[in-house]
Amino acid sequence: MKLTSNMFYHTIFITALLLLSHTAIAGEHAKEMDAFIEQFHSFKQFNGNVLVAKQGKIIFEKSYGYANFEWDIKNTAETKFRIGSITKQFTALLILQLAQQNKIQLDASLATYLPDYRQDIGNKITIRQILNHTSGLSNYTQTKTFRNDYSRNPYSVDEFIKLLCSDDLLFEPGTQFSYSNSGYFILGAVIEKVTERRYQDVLQENIFKPLNMHNTGYDSHAKIINQRASGYSKNLDGYTNADYLDMSIPYAAGSIYSTARDLVKWDQALHTNKLINKELKKQMYTVSEQRNYALGWEVNQLDADKYGKPLTQVQHGGGIEGFNAFISRIIEDQLLVIILNNTGGAPMTPMTKGLTNIFYAKPYDGATENVDSQLYHALQNGGIAQLKSKYNQLDEQKVPLRERSINYFGYELIAMKKLDAAIAVFELNTAKYPDSANTHDSLGEAYLTANKPVLALKSYQRALELNPDSESAKQAIIKLQ
Repeated sequence: MKLTSNMFYHTIFITALLLLSHTAIAGEHAKEMDAFIEQFHSFKQFNGNVLVAKQGKIIFEKSYGYANFEWDIKNTAETKFRIGSITKQFTALLILQLAQQNKIQLDASLATYLPDYRQDIGNKITIRQILNHTSGLSNYTQTKTFRNDYSRNPYSVDEFIKLLCSDDLLFEPGTQFSYSNSGYFILGAVIEKVTERRYQDVLQENIFKPLNMHNTGYDSHAKIINQRASGYSKNLDGYTNADYLDMSIPYAAGSIYSTARDLVKWDQALHTNKLINKELKKQMYTVSEQRNYALGWEVNQLDADKYGKPLTQVQHGGGIEGFNAFISRIIEDQLLVIILNNTGGAPMTPMTKGLTNIFYAKPYDGATENVDSQLYHALQNGGIAQLKSKYNQLDEQKVPLRERSINYFGYELIAMKKLDAAIAVFELNTAKYPDSANTHDSLGEAYLTANKPVLALKSYQRALELNPDSESAKQAIIKLQ
């Protein structure tokens, strides 16, 4: 059929209207997303970059706060953030590429590729089990002395594996799930052994270079990296510089830095077969029997009744000194949410959920001020009496006053040398959780720090009654008596 001029212009008109409609909807989404994230920023719960894209096209992008507080340098779209454990999906993909090249078999034993690793474990666990955290390997970041004794020191890959990644297995391989940074560190060594090249060089050549991810790389304290954000920790009274961590330690489990825009390129490549073939990509998203964790990705099926159709969300978070990050991908709609933060501890899950629900026009919860922040402001405004009053008010309102959170708040006050306030907080916590040995132990520590040995002894004795195996209470009682 031949189009008349009127039909032609009518088609153009309708197309223009549709484009304007989509643009208007995207604009409304962006305004609502900005207002939503601004709430978290105003409560000092988030400082960084947010990006939302559909099929690779950015529908919302904004930077909040500072890349460097000392120099008042603001975050921009070009700011580079450490992404912590989001590194794991890149490591997993390198392993899958080697599987595609028949250089690695996913269900072969670790000993096949690392013959120098302790054989009793290396022969029992498979590469796939390490990828999906069902190997039984421990987690070096959970070692009690890790932060004080190891985290600041540089290590070679072999040194670190022998030192902190060679403990006995936690369980029989394949029977349970236990998140393991040690496992992904070991996978980096496997990649180096098989390719005979450094892990960071394989990353660069196999992923970053082909995808033109020019603002992504393997981080190092020694390197000069333009527009790299500084990392901070948030305290009750502001920010402090994050603890130093030698970047040889996160390695293949967490040493990558990137930008939100570069992660869009990563997302889009994963919707194609450019990096790995269709079969291996399917395996990348296939979860284990033990947990909704696949090969470098957590996989969730969203509620079809809520969203109107089945949706598959693949996601992963990352946390590392001074930074945390999150990437969420809705496969069916190619919806991407990226959040990068350089003040540590941002509430990534509710932020991601809110942004996702705004896109789908579903209800969501806004930001609320943290309980410890509310209590601290009460202390600042009216002393201990107002702090107690605020606590009781929150309790009456059924606001969760979690034992561990309130305990942590008390220790923050001790660090700030506000001992009377810390004691008041621990006393409130023991009153709410009277059968917890931990609350009484912490109260005893606060009394002892404030030079109140009689009260300290009483608290430690109660802690020991509740938990006869408490070594901290036993040692404190011996010293006090």
